[in-house]
Amino acid sequence: MASMKKRSGSRLQLAGLTIGLACLGLAGVAEAQTPPGCTYTLEREYLRTVVNPPLSDRQEIMDLLHRYNWALDDASTQGVEAMFLDDVSYELCTGRDQLQLKKNKAQLIEYLDQINAVMGLISKRRHIESNTLLNLVDRDTVEGKSTVVVTIQFTAIETPVLDYTATMVTKFKRDGGTWKFAMIVLLPDSPRVTLSAR
Repeated sequence: MASMKKRSGSRLQLAGLTIGLACLGLAGVAEAQTPPGCTYTLEREYLRTVVNPPLSDRQEIMDLLHRYNWALDDASTQGVEAMFLDDVSYELCTGRDQLQLKKNKAQLIEYLDQINAVMGLISKRRHIESNTLLNLVDRDTVEGKSTVVVTIQFTAIETPVLDYTATMVTKFKRDGGTWKFAMIVLLPDSPRVTLSAR
């Protein structure tokens, strides 16, 4: 019985946290009654065939992707600024609705800091990126597409919970000899979880 009460209390805590995070996820969108439409549309045939970048470029880009996801897991933006072009764009969309749009590095870092300030105190996140395809557009531009699975380990519960799954669409550009993010579009699989998508 005590175990049931403990689990019930943990679920209530989790529900409260999810609602709070949903509010944070909607920061900047709450003013509008209807979310604006997405600027990005994922095509079904997107990256079904690819032109692979040279191996050294591919390795650098994959390292960049992994470093970005580890920074999210660590709830830290230390070193993340160097991963983005100044005019990097970030978009979070579900279906046709845009939940977040950041148009430069400063806006994106501020958004990540806001998320980290809340999530870093109450949980441990895991961003598991897989199935990455990279397509060489030209010598200095590469497109990417990945599957992302994110879990949250709250301190009050024993096992991690699934936060969301998504398609992550990316564009990388070479800047001064170094590959950086030019675009990140996060397309969660279910519209019911996107309010807390991070």
